[in-house]
Order: sequence, then structure tokens, then C-alpha cells
Amino acid sequence: MVIRNTILSRKDSRLLEEAVLAYGQVANTDQLGKVFEQTYSRTGDRLRRISFLAKAGWLVRIKKGLYLVVTDFSALAAGNVSNFVISNALNGKSYVSFANALNWYGMFDQLTKSVDAVTTARARNYRFRSTEFRFFRVKEKLFFGFAQERADGRIVNIAEREKIILDYLSLRRNAATVSLVFEKLKEHKNAFDFSKMINYAKAYNLTTQRNLGFLLDAVGVSTDALHEIARKKMTGFSKMHRTARTFNAKWRLYYDPGAIK
Repeated sequence: MVIRNTILSRKDSRLLEEAVLAYGQVANTDQLGKVFEQTYSRTGDRLRRISFLAKAGWLVRIKKGLYLVVTDFSALAAGNVSNFVISNALNGKSYVSFANALNWYGMFDQLTKSVDAVTTARARNYRFRSTEFRFFRVKEKLFFGFAQERADGRIVNIAEREKIILDYLSLRRNAATVSLVFEKLKEHKNAFDFSKMINYAKAYNLTTQRNLGFLLDAVGVSTDALHEIARKKMTGFSKMHRTARTFNAKWRLYYDPGAIK
């Protein structure tokens, strides 16, 4: 970001502060326009002022028509705006999941270079500052299982613990992620509502149900209800991931022994 003018007039300062109070630190052009219209009655004047503040560095473009509102450059440098807020602003019909959501619940302690979310809209990736924002598309029937949480004064959608597991097994299933899922199920067994997880699994395909059932068996959770659901359509076989070779007869699943060590 190149800052051409760091001097903010009292009028502009007031407008930006009102924008933050009304919409938080991430706002789109229409929202900024509603705040600016109290001072600039003409649409053209409002758009020119928004453009001026963007060029001056007080509005930082996240994507076309979406800005990070800056009222204090020292705060901007500290990166004090939650990436979850930015993710939900980039795609309003989405919820944060995977490692980022695990981190939110204290189940993942590694730094991530991306924010991954689930959406029913077109799956697009964005980059803002040094973070990549990635969106994984699902059908409408699988867009559930998230809660509204408050981050930096904004309401953001974050997957429930149980839904994170199903998102991994349906959208990100490979040797590494299956091993991660097993690890989290084992280490945080008391944190999950397994009845809810199995109920959520009804909406998923047979391969996801098989993988979930096998992993729940591996951590000592009763899978009778899930097996009854899957048994009704238990034909052929599935693979835990592409290179899995060991066969489990109960779930008719080729699994990877290394994933459950």
C-alpha cells in the first residue's frame, strides 16, 4: 500500500469514524456512500471522496467495492482486524471452517497462511496483505452447522466443531487431513457432540459417512446409528483417500493404517 497523503481532515476523520461505528472496519462502497451522503449530497462527489481517501491510504481496497477503513495508521500496521471479519465480508454467504475454525475453538495451535471458508456461491480465492482467503463450494443442503460469533465487534459465521470434521472429510480429504481429523477426534473427544455429528452426517454421501464411521470406531465412539444409516445404501466400496490400500469390511472402506496411529 502506497500512502500518498497521511493528513486526514477533521471532516474526513469524522466520516470514517462514523463508518466504523456503523459497519465496522470493513465496509463496501454503498455503505460508505450512506455515511458520506450527510456531507456530500451528490453521488459523484461521494464517489470522488471515497476514491481520494483510497488513494491517500485511509481506505484500503480488499477487492473491488470493498474496503478496510483506517482511522489510525498505527493500528493498521498492527493488523488489528480479524481475518474472519474480512473473510465474511468477501463472501457474505459463507462460514469459516477447517484449521481456522479449529483454532477458534482452541483445537489447533499452528499459524495458518490462509483463511478457508465454505460457501454456496462461486468458489473464488482472494489475497489481501499476506493472507489468502479461499472458499470451498458446497450444495445448499450442506450449508449448515455454523454459529454466529463476535469478532472485532462484527458477527461472523464459524463452523461448529462437528461440522468442521465433516467439511474436512467431504471437501479436503487426503492423507494429511484424515490424519489431522483422527488426531482432533482423539485429543478432543469430550469437546464433540457425536450425536449431532452423526445426525449432520445424514446429509452427506456414503463415502463421507464411511470415513466418519471408520474414524469414530477408531477413537471408541459408538457408530451403531451411523452404520444403520449407511448400511441401507452400502454398495461397492470407498477409499479413505486415493492411496489407501487396507480394507475394512464393516464400512467397505479402503483405509490408511498410518492415518490412525
